[in-house]
Amino acid sequence: MLLELLKKTRSYRNFDPKRSVKKEELLEIINLCRFTPSTVNRQPVRFAYAFEKEVCQSIFPHLAWAGMIKENKPPYPGNEPTAYILLCYDTNVSQKSPEVDMGIYAQALVLGAMEKGLGACILGSINKPALSEIFNLPENLVPRLIVALGGPNEEVILTDAVGGDTRYYRDSQGKHYVPKLPLEELVVEM
Repeated sequence: MLLELLKKTRSYRNFDPKRSVKKEELLEIINLCRFTPSTVNRQPVRFAYAFEKEVCQSIFPHLAWAGMIKENKPPYPGNEPTAYILLCYDTNVSQKSPEVDMGIYAQALVLGAMEKGLGACILGSINKPALSEIFNLPENLVPRLIVALGGPNEEVILTDAVGGDTRYYRDSQGKHYVPKLPLEELVVEM
């Protein structure tokens, strides 16, 4: 059921180092994006991926994680992602803004990952020049987002937002809490 899949599909920031991600799994997840909507059906997003340990280790320092968490900041040492999917904007396809497509594709990727038992985290705070170099991208492919992947290795708990406060946080045991607004605050009645 979609609702249950959505509830399990959180931003995981700690990954099980024993759960490797295979190339075939990455391609199956990326393939989902072929069937999602795209603005004017331009399909300007291209994907690069990494699953080799050395490449993943070279990517990790170029990502900013969990901006709201100041202490006990994940991922913890030894819990780094075991794979990545980089979403790039192809300027040869379209010069128009790709934000809508990026969001649709990123959501498809994380849902597809969770369906396979993989945790994911979408990161937009990335060192684009460094990632362009690591992935050996041509000039027309501009990195926009990266999805970190691996076996989830933490507990993420959905809670109700109190007083409109949606800031996520971790308790002293490292459990990650994600406050969600109630439906009544999301729906505008006419």
